[in-house]
Amino acid sequence: MTQDRSMRARTVMLAATLALGGLTLAGGAVAETGGSAVALRPELCAGPLSSDRVKPGTAPGVERNEITQEEAERVNRRLRFQVASMKANGAYSAGATIPVVFHIITGNGGVGSMSDATVAQQIKVLNDGFAGAEAPGVAANTGFTFTLQETKRWSNNTWFTRLDRSRVEKEMKAATRVGGASTLNVWSADIGGLGWAYFPSSYSSNPTLDGVVIDYTSVPGGSATNFNLGKTLTHEAGHWMGLWHTFQGGCTTTNDSVADTPAQSSSTSGCPEGRDSCSLPGLDPIHNYMDYSYDDCYNQFTPGQSTRMSDAWAAYRAGK
Repeated sequence: MTQDRSMRARTVMLAATLALGGLTLAGGAVAETGGSAVALRPELCAGPLSSDRVKPGTAPGVERNEITQEEAERVNRRLRFQVASMKANGAYSAGATIPVVFHIITGNGGVGSMSDATVAQQIKVLNDGFAGAEAPGVAANTGFTFTLQETKRWSNNTWFTRLDRSRVEKEMKAATRVGGASTLNVWSADIGGLGWAYFPSSYSSNPTLDGVVIDYTSVPGGSATNFNLGKTLTHEAGHWMGLWHTFQGGCTTTNDSVADTPAQSSSTSGCPEGRDSCSLPGLDPIHNYMDYSYDDCYNQFTPGQSTRMSDAWAAYRAGK
């Protein structure tokens, strides 16, 4: 596992409920672990959340269990039903312009601060990823565009340094979150790793927590070695739009429930061209934003992922 693209080693109490985009827990958070998109119920966390993706010098956390294919199929049946109903009623449309509220949290002495130019560059990276600009003819143009609605700045050392604690996250988001299900709220802070996101279907049960959290060092020009091109936000926004990791399900024909992302047995570290970890057709999708590759390796979403995001958007976020 890569050490730089990581979250602190954490311990957590988990309670599972199904939701769109993967198996989520009540609350719907999906943390970045070495196995799959694993949901976390913040209000049940006895301490910081757990992960096996750690920085140098930090002890590994607990490997998360992937959801079963049976559980994944139940999730997918729910999505298919909702999308079919919307299409039958003429209520389905693909693509959208999504407003972004970017919250910059700073700690003592202003650590974590970033310029408006950096925020603008981060939004550009996000748009390039969703437009397929980095791999023309290969990557899908998803039809989703992100526009910066507002940048908000908050000076609070507790929020900055302890946002991965459930109580702090709930307090901070209750005080700062803007808009409804169709507004992407992004918070940057010192989370000791790279980020987490909430799946679309979580919004109705826990709207205050909805959004994406990223480490402040992961933005363009940041100090996170191999992860400072701003593509952590692209990855996490993929979760926010309903995607699983490409390695969800491992070496199975259904894997992440997207037909055009070849199966892979585990997450990628670095950018190992030609990696083929399964005996199924296709090389591992190491360039896909939903793997764990280095930022300079990422360059694409697939048409199938674009369709899944459109389905999830229509079912859970559009107009809400």
